[in-house]
Amino acid sequence: MWKKWIAGLTAVLILLLGTAQAAVELTEIDWSAEKRAKLKVGNTTEMRGCFFTTMWGGETSDLDVQDLLHGCSLVHYDIETNRFLFDDSVVDDSEILNEENGDRLYLIVLNDGLKWSDGTPITAYDYAFSVLLCMDPVIAETGGTPMDYGWISGAEEYLNHEAETLSGLRVVSESILTFRARADALPYFFERSRMMIHPYPIQAIAPGLSVTDEGKGVHLSGPLTAEMIRETVLDAETGYLSHPSVVSGPYKLESYDGITAKFVINPYFAGTAKGYIPRIGEVEYTLAHNQNMIEKLKSGEFDLLDKVTMAEAIRGGIVAQMEKPDSLSMVSEPRVGLTLAWFMENSPKVQEFSVRAAIACCFDRDGFIRQYVGPFGIRVDGLYGLAQWPYMLKAGLLVYPDSMAKEAKTDNEAYDKDIQAWQGVSPEGLTTYQLNTGAAVRLLEKAGWNLNENGEPFDPERDAVRYKQTAEGLTGLDLKMVMPGSVEAQQALETCFAAHLREAGIGMTISRVSMEELEDAYKGNPRNETDLLYVGENFSVFLDPGILAPQTEADSELHSVKEELYALAQDMVRTSPNDLDGFMRKWLKVQERITETLPLIPVYTNMYFDFYRRTLHNYQIDQAVTWGEAITKSYMSDIEQMPEEERDRKRRELLKLNRQYEEILSP
Repeated sequence: MWKKWIAGLTAVLILLLGTAQAAVELTEIDWSAEKRAKLKVGNTTEMRGCFFTTMWGGETSDLDVQDLLHGCSLVHYDIETNRFLFDDSVVDDSEILNEENGDRLYLIVLNDGLKWSDGTPITAYDYAFSVLLCMDPVIAETGGTPMDYGWISGAEEYLNHEAETLSGLRVVSESILTFRARADALPYFFERSRMMIHPYPIQAIAPGLSVTDEGKGVHLSGPLTAEMIRETVLDAETGYLSHPSVVSGPYKLESYDGITAKFVINPYFAGTAKGYIPRIGEVEYTLAHNQNMIEKLKSGEFDLLDKVTMAEAIRGGIVAQMEKPDSLSMVSEPRVGLTLAWFMENSPKVQEFSVRAAIACCFDRDGFIRQYVGPFGIRVDGLYGLAQWPYMLKAGLLVYPDSMAKEAKTDNEAYDKDIQAWQGVSPEGLTTYQLNTGAAVRLLEKAGWNLNENGEPFDPERDAVRYKQTAEGLTGLDLKMVMPGSVEAQQALETCFAAHLREAGIGMTISRVSMEELEDAYKGNPRNETDLLYVGENFSVFLDPGILAPQTEADSELHSVKEELYALAQDMVRTSPNDLDGFMRKWLKVQERITETLPLIPVYTNMYFDFYRRTLHNYQIDQAVTWGEAITKSYMSDIEQMPEEERDRKRRELLKLNRQYEEILSP
């Protein structure tokens, strides 16, 4: 099964990546007045206005905006090497020292000349404020989720008010700071990612306060209060969450009305790790709709469509290029995350594994993928996406990283054993669930779901929903699922999921809700009775254990499942950065237990397509994490004259892709 799966994936990647690259090759052209250029970007995922961290949530569109507005992180993720590195545009020098007690000290020297968008200096105190703010329990008082900086020495004592200072974080001068990682918080596989810290302006978020260090660690001159955060961060009109004023990224926010955000260049941006500064003067980001966005791209109402997912929209973009090869282009990128069905931890109806397994057996995921994302998606059976590097490594899309292994294994014999052990790691232990309503019925009957709403024996010819006598009384499998506002996805779910559930005696009502309501439910705080969610999880480059953490205090089976999985995921990341083999074994164990316990049903991962007008140049989304990052390397100018030979080649490639698309969809 696994090999067939990988073969299919590889074919899709070769087809899509190869064609996309051929379609965007451009010759060198002259350009000028780039700061007067304006780019209009569309995305089918609405923004929530969470433009400052993810502590109060945020969708994929919000994360894109965060990359536009917030820069100067001490560490960046290098997509070419799949590693976290200190950012040379921010960090002048760094040293990592191992101390006698097992603690690890990180000494960081900042570059001179770092500035906020208002021209004032960014200093080491701003990074210290970022940590003190984001770890503060006051964030939870305002409905947010504080960041975990428990790895810093002295964090527990500081948060419990047993110490006045955070001893493990020191500001030595305005350009030098140190972090001390506790010995018992090591090892950590993604060690440098812990210092992916952006500076945040204390003058905008906590006016009147300051960060000080008298030699025993950093602290604030006064307490942060919930009232202060609600006023300076969460106010819908002026708060830093949706209207950040002073920023450190390549752009600064000019306006945001709930639908459309407008940005202008930050002239004081320090530059990316590769030395890029923005060259497109204005950027406008707004909601796009599958039904008409390609037409709007053709007419010039959009310059760039980001993360196009629906199969028909992708095909429309391909056809549009065949019609206008001189005007339009595209690039594709594999998705790091996936789409999944998420069982609610506090729903009494989905606590039994037999019920969750029966529901999984009623989901025609292959049919859903064909109907919604077509050949541009692939079914997954675990919590990963196409571009998540552990998956790519196992899929053969990344080579075994010799450099990483050799850092730990200078002994050739030990290195050879490592390779042999690596080759023995197999994902065949994953449990898969195929469409089989007969199996679903057998699971439900064995688990005692054999009654109807009147407590009589269930008759599939007469009754619609199965019931069971429980401690809470007669309980029925009449489920409620919520999802974001995609009409097309809802239609596919009705056909490929709800219809098969009804065949097994399970009812399901599917409702579309706002992204804010969906995210609240995903965080364990549903506004209404909910049993399942249809959500997209676009985690970063690695599986964060927090995704699997229990969300309630309920004494339930799903709570116990989450506890086990969370512990396994925490153990996974508590692996030495040099022990890739050990990390991958633990990663596979997490995936295996997810499929064996089913707190969620993985559905698909896919290729994202970005379509754009050829006035946009050097748009390399396949070499970036978000379009917000990619656009900093791009520029705009007049459309160059495409040579006839290039135009013909492009048209042939698009015709081939369109024919293959039709063949895949044909019976």
